Amino acid sequence: MPAQVFEPTNAAGVAAALQAASNDGLSVVVRGARTKFTPPASDVVIATTKMTTPIDHVAGDLVATVPAGASLDAVNAVLKRERQWIPLDPPRSHRATIGGIIATNDSGPRRHRFGAPRDLIIGIEIALVDGRTAKAGGRVVKNVAGYDLSKLMCGSLGTLAVVTNATFKLSPVAPFSQTVVATLADLRKLSDLALALADAPVSPSAIELQSPPHRLLVRFETTEGAAAAQTTIAIEICATHGATSNVITGQAEIDAWRAHESRIFSAAGTVVKLAVLPTDVADMLSAIQRLTAAAGVECAISGRGALGIVLVRLGGDPPSPGGFGETSSAHSRIIGELRRDASARRGSVVVLSGSEAVMREAGRFGPIGDAEPVMRAVKARFDPHHLLNTGLAPWD
Repeated sequence: MPAQVFEPTNAAGVAAALQAASNDGLSVVVRGARTKFTPPASDVVIATTKMTTPIDHVAGDLVATVPAGASLDAVNAVLKRERQWIPLDPPRSHRATIGGIIATNDSGPRRHRFGAPRDLIIGIEIALVDGRTAKAGGRVVKNVAGYDLSKLMCGSLGTLAVVTNATFKLSPVAPFSQTVVATLADLRKLSDLALALADAPVSPSAIELQSPPHRLLVRFETTEGAAAAQTTIAIEICATHGATSNVITGQAEIDAWRAHESRIFSAAGTVVKLAVLPTDVADMLSAIQRLTAAAGVECAISGRGALGIVLVRLGGDPPSPGGFGETSSAHSRIIGELRRDASARRGSVVVLSGSEAVMREAGRFGPIGDAEPVMRAVKARFDPHHLLNTGLAPWD
C-alpha cells in the first residue's frame, strides 16, 4: 500500500500527524526537498515543504526564526533586505530546506569561517512522536543552561523528532568578495598550503581543496580594501609553497564556485565524506589517489582542507538494479579501505549518496564505536518505538 502523505503547514499539524501515526504504530518518514538522500519506505510521510511561513527577522539583534520547510535561499532572500543572512552554503541551497539542513548538519565551503548549522543555531521548536511540541533556546546567543536540544537535533537525521522552526544567529552580508585560485602539481603539498593559509594572519571565508586539477580556492568576503590586503598575503604564501595563483572576482568568481560544487554533487557516482584531523588530510588524499588508481576508478575531490573534511565522488557506471556490479564492488572496497585508514586516525567515512548496491554492501556509516550506547539511549527517550526515519540511524 502507498504511504499516507501529510503536508502540514505548522507545528500543530506535524504534531497531530505524529500522534495519529504513533497511536497506530505506523512508521514515519520526514521529507523535505529530498536533496540529501532517498527517503526509506514507511507507512506515513510527513512532508515539510508547505511550512514556509512566518520568517521572524529581528535585524537589530542579528537573529531570525525561520520555518523548517522554507529553502535556505528563500530565507536568505528575505534576510538580505536588511543586508543580513544565515551564512551557510550547503549544496543545492536553492532547494534544501531549513529542516533538512539541520537534520543533516549540512554545510559548505564557508564552514571554514562560519561553522556548521550546530554552530549557528540558538533556538528550536520540534514536534515529538507522542504529539507534543517542545521549544529550546531563544533569541539571544548565550541562552543555554544544561542540555542543548538545538544542537542535539543537528545531524540527528530526523530520527529523534521533527524540526518545525529554528532560530539562527545571522551575519552581515559582505560588501565585496574575491577568490585566490592556487595551483600545485602535488596534492599533498596543496593540503600543506591549506594549513599554512589557515595559520596566516588572514580571515578567509573558505579554503577549498579540489582535484583534479590540484587547486586551492581561497575566498575573502569583506570590504574591498581588506580583501585586497589579505589577498596579497595569501598570494605570497602560495608562492613560498611553489603554487601559481591568480585572483578572480565578479561573475568569474561566481562561476568558479558553482563549478566547484557541481564537481561532486552534479554527476553520477558514489559520494563519500571523510572527516579526520586537518594534519591527517594529506595522508588521506594520498590513500584516495592510491586506491582509486589501483581500482581504475575515476574520482573527484573537494573539501575543507584546513578543517579535515574531504568530499570524494567515485565515478563509474551504476550496476544493474538490485545487483552488485564490478563498479559497486570497487566502490565498496575503496570505502572499506578508507574507513580502516580513517578509523585508525579516529576519523570517519560516511556515504552521502550512492547506488542501492553500494549502500547494502558498504553501509552508510560503518562502525559506530563507543558512542552507540549513548546514541541508542537518546533514541529510546525521544522515539521509544523506533517509528521515525527507520533505516537512517547508524545501527539500522
